[in-house]
Amino acid sequence: MKTDWKNLYKIKLASFIPEMDKHDVIKLLLVRKILQKYKRRSWIRIYTEFELENSLRPDIYFENIKDKSVVIYEIQKNYTEEWLKEKTKQYSNYKVPFFNSVDFIPINLNLFSNDIREISKKLEEYVF
Repeated sequence: MKTDWKNLYKIKLASFIPEMDKHDVIKLLLVRKILQKYKRRSWIRIYTEFELENSLRPDIYFENIKDKSVVIYEIQKNYTEEWLKEKTKQYSNYKVPFFNSVDFIPINLNLFSNDIREISKKLEEYVF
């Protein structure tokens, strides 16, 4: 994968419809949580709505260059077992050159309240 320096740390919105507001707030807060945890930005890369080689477009794609790991986050409102199986299969086959691991973290949008403080607190569970 080639580093896209122009879009590094930019928050891209998937859609502008009002139903996606909560999705976009969670995406923004999760990126902020990652940036707060990994203060040395020269060791990380974060992309949102970034198209991968296998034509997948995860909500957040995070590379930790220091420990050579990739974390892919998918935020989903219609979270079902079928969706989870499909995405897990797609990302389990995904390999990133020069990185040791690729982890897929699904996020069920329905588990979050509408209170931004509660959302922020709950998102801490998803940042390792």
